[in-house]
Amino acid sequence: MLLYSKKIRFQNCLLRTVRTGLFLLFLFPPNLFGQDADPFGSAEDDSLLFGEEFDLGGDDFSFDFDDDEDTTSTDAADDEFSFDFEDDEETAEDSSEIGTDTTAADDDWGLDTSSDYESLITRTADGEENVLMEEVDHPLDFRKHFRGTVLENAGLTLSLYSPQAVGDNLDTWYSFMDFSLTAELPWHYTFDPVNISFMVDMSSFSFDNSFPEGGKFRGMSVMPIARAESFGAEVELGLGMYYPTFGMLLGAGYAYQYHSLYFSAGYRWNWAYNIEPIGSSWWLEPRLTAGVKLW
Repeated sequence: MLLYSKKIRFQNCLLRTVRTGLFLLFLFPPNLFGQDADPFGSAEDDSLLFGEEFDLGGDDFSFDFDDDEDTTSTDAADDEFSFDFEDDEETAEDSSEIGTDTTAADDDWGLDTSSDYESLITRTADGEENVLMEEVDHPLDFRKHFRGTVLENAGLTLSLYSPQAVGDNLDTWYSFMDFSLTAELPWHYTFDPVNISFMVDMSSFSFDNSFPEGGKFRGMSVMPIARAESFGAEVELGLGMYYPTFGMLLGAGYAYQYHSLYFSAGYRWNWAYNIEPIGSSWWLEPRLTAGVKLW
């Protein structure tokens, strides 16, 4: 009987303890939040989550659902998002008064498409001439002085040379300093990276025989020449007359052009069919060339 009464007292004490703990727990709840303040605002009224109204950075985009009836009133014309088409009509009337052609064919970029194609591709988006397309005006660039004339895209060069090596039957022949005048024709073809051009060459030649018998081989050669050039390296091929006979030539060299000034150095191999009294022979000559090219 004593043991049973102690058990009841213990149960009553445990029950009171649990009730007291629950009462204190609800009376003083512990702080179980991960942070002390609302990350969207310092107060409930300022919070994005709990406030009735929030601001995204300007009054124009704030939402106020209490003023729906006011926004449908006759004062809506004063709202910032209203569109006024009267200014556009006035602008059109003003442009017609000052003589502006509003019927011009303008594209989306504001360019007048009524012009020809070349004038369009050489203009900027603002309708001005493209400065990058203009040629640089250099005092040694003579092309601008010959546009529209017969010399446009042509050229003229002068060469000096003297035979350095000759065939066996020309060993006893004396040679001299000679010159050539070359007219560059305005026909040029490009097969990238090779450029093909054509010219007419007039060259002097002079040989005097001293042994075993006298003789002279002098005159002018006139022949058309085709030239192929790539990165400054040049190769030439010509076929024409070495008066009073005919012959051919092969040339190779390197050229440099600075604006309209032209310089080159190289070798030219010549062959003549009939030189009196020795027959056919050849000679090799180094050449220095300078001149003007208008392309």
